[in-house]
Amino acid sequence: MPNRILVVDDERDLLELLVKRLNRKGFIAKGVESAEEAIPLLKKDVYDVGIFDIRMKGMDGLELLKIVKEIQPETEIIMLTGHGTIDTAIEAMKRGAYDYLTKPYNLSELEITIQKASEKKKLREKNDGLKQMLHKQDFQIIGTSKKIQQVIQLTYQIADRDVPVLIEGESGTGKELFAKALHYWGYRSKEQFVAVNSGALPETLLESELFGHEKGAFTGAQQQKKGLVEIADGGTLFLDEIGEMPLSVQVKLLRFLESGEFRRVGDVRLRQVNVRVVAATNRNMEEEVREGRFREDLYYRMNVIKLEIPPLRDRLEDIKPLVDHFLVKHQGKELSKDAESRLRSYPFPGNVRELFHILERGCLLSVGNQIKAKDLLLPGMDDTSLQKEDSQKQTHSLEELEKNHIRKVLHEVRWNKTKAAEILGISVRNLYRKIDTYHLKDKAVQKEKL
Repeated sequence: MPNRILVVDDERDLLELLVKRLNRKGFIAKGVESAEEAIPLLKKDVYDVGIFDIRMKGMDGLELLKIVKEIQPETEIIMLTGHGTIDTAIEAMKRGAYDYLTKPYNLSELEITIQKASEKKKLREKNDGLKQMLHKQDFQIIGTSKKIQQVIQLTYQIADRDVPVLIEGESGTGKELFAKALHYWGYRSKEQFVAVNSGALPETLLESELFGHEKGAFTGAQQQKKGLVEIADGGTLFLDEIGEMPLSVQVKLLRFLESGEFRRVGDVRLRQVNVRVVAATNRNMEEEVREGRFREDLYYRMNVIKLEIPPLRDRLEDIKPLVDHFLVKHQGKELSKDAESRLRSYPFPGNVRELFHILERGCLLSVGNQIKAKDLLLPGMDDTSLQKEDSQKQTHSLEELEKNHIRKVLHEVRWNKTKAAEILGISVRNLYRKIDTYHLKDKAVQKEKL
């Protein structure tokens, strides 16, 4: 898969030149002119390598580096520096940057540096994967209810079997978690676990992603590429949202399941791998088959063994252990009895994923160690005007919630930033950065100026 590159440089001409060059060379490069523009992109997409100018208007490259290491610590960063900022570039390397180049830089040298940075990232990911395999006995699924325990037990029983498995369940129930359990609890755990969302890519790209392609096979195929079935050889291929897979790709998947053989796009040669296929869906597959949207023969080939993950509303006794598991990373935070009661009466249309989002929101909005019911902002709660607004809007982004909460705390302590930072559990420097990011103003000071 081509390396994804994010270039951040406030010199537009140099930025456009570099991005065009990298895209011509087969990278997937995107460029922005400020750190402030880069942050939302980094929160949305994963990048292999970042190329940051140190000296920029607004937030500089050094501060952006720090934020990237918090958002995407695995991304390797190359710093671009002028002669007057070499000391800063060296400081950046001490803080986790991969390397730095002095402007004006040689494009060929930069490409070599990008390749080396990307190789380092991939090697680290492989080592992390090996560590994960070595500690697979620590891989666990949280839940004490009879319904979830039955699914866990069946997962244990079939983990070492080579037959395909179909995992069914509503969105947010943890289907990928069970797919990983099948992999890490079985004999294939020392090999790759590779996941792909069958509905996230257009038809032509999905086939290329799964089975690979030869150079020149289609427009944009500038180099030969292995497919995910080859990358997963010996391990597990997880096909999420298989109900959204195009019919033309379903035919090729069926042939692969029956023989282990496939052809790269644009190639006549047959290749063979040994891969266990696990698929997941939140659709009613029998209905999809009846409506002609999914091949009946593929459905029965995948449905040798089925795992059905129950929704959270049908196993309310699992809420407490799931809450305890989530709060481990928020040391000192605990759920009040009233908050726990509210959670148990909530239907959780988004299941476990929604529960964790609600808890994240509660940790963000709670003052002190205890998360109260009002901090959860569950739909239907109308204790405060903020909660009424949430009931109407249904959802807020975490950025909106954080901004409102910081403003509220600053108002309560009369803009004593040291005290506010202590209540919020962040450093004063971090608080100043958030005040600047959210454009928060002390209204009392503004009135005095008037």
